[in-house]
Amino acid sequence: MGNVFDRRFLLIPPEHIETASRERRGNRTIVTHRVRTPKGDLRTVYETEDGVTTTWCTEPLLKDQADAERILSVPFRFDKTDLKPYFADREKLGGRWLEECHVSTPMVSVSHMFQFEQFLEWCLAERPLIEKLIATCFERIYVKLEYLLQNGVGPCFWIGGSEQATPPMMSPKLYDDFVVRYDGQLMNLIHKHGGLVHVHCHGKVRGILDRLLAMGVNMLDPVEPPPQGDIEMGEAKAHVDGRITLMGNIEFVDLEFATPEQMDEKVRRALCDGGKEHTILYPSAAAISRLSDRYRDNAIQYIQSGLEHGRF
Repeated sequence: MGNVFDRRFLLIPPEHIETASRERRGNRTIVTHRVRTPKGDLRTVYETEDGVTTTWCTEPLLKDQADAERILSVPFRFDKTDLKPYFADREKLGGRWLEECHVSTPMVSVSHMFQFEQFLEWCLAERPLIEKLIATCFERIYVKLEYLLQNGVGPCFWIGGSEQATPPMMSPKLYDDFVVRYDGQLMNLIHKHGGLVHVHCHGKVRGILDRLLAMGVNMLDPVEPPPQGDIEMGEAKAHVDGRITLMGNIEFVDLEFATPEQMDEKVRRALCDGGKEHTILYPSAAAISRLSDRYRDNAIQYIQSGLEHGRF
């Protein structure tokens, strides 16, 4: 389907976005994008490093209020995506896999255009402008999501990023205003068409579990334990009481540094504490660079322990 929900540029038509330059500096690749708008050009820079599968934004698209008005000045147009390749792939899989469509939330699509610290400041100091950006992004995501749903894409929809509004970044009130208000409508649309909602939210989720339940979330990952998160798997299972399938709660740092014996115990607790129903063993992140020997050994132990402790 291509990147239907490209979160970098407020989902504007692609002809307004161009690659201004691409250069190599040592083991890094630096790509500069130019965005043409009726009120003047915008610029953003992304960098990648050889052997590391992640991307750093080293110059955000929006630096001030004038930049925000520039991106808002670009007219929206949705060119309906050709879904034939998607359905061809689905047919090839023959029901052996469960497809999942990734959707960035409106708030995350907006925050990615800023330096994150500035975005958090603007949520208070420039709130009307932030709300305008989020509402604009929501309207565009809704149109695209509705098109996919009306044409049979699904059944699972991965919605990611609300950890940017969980403690300590934002208050519960701002989480309601920036996440629940908009994501809830997207989730209602998905459920209306018989789909399932899978929310990805790192960090401290104890305080938002009731909000996720109220929005009808079907799955949640990665349910991180302390200190990265604030809830153990058994506690989370008791709280949601089977209404959300919980995916977790093995930390990437443990795959890197725990012993195989420790990994076995972490897997056992994740699966068995509070019951195995509505539980999927899941790491908090995937490796983005060459694996260490310790990671390799722990990954093998993770699989073996999952098979052993996951039996009903």
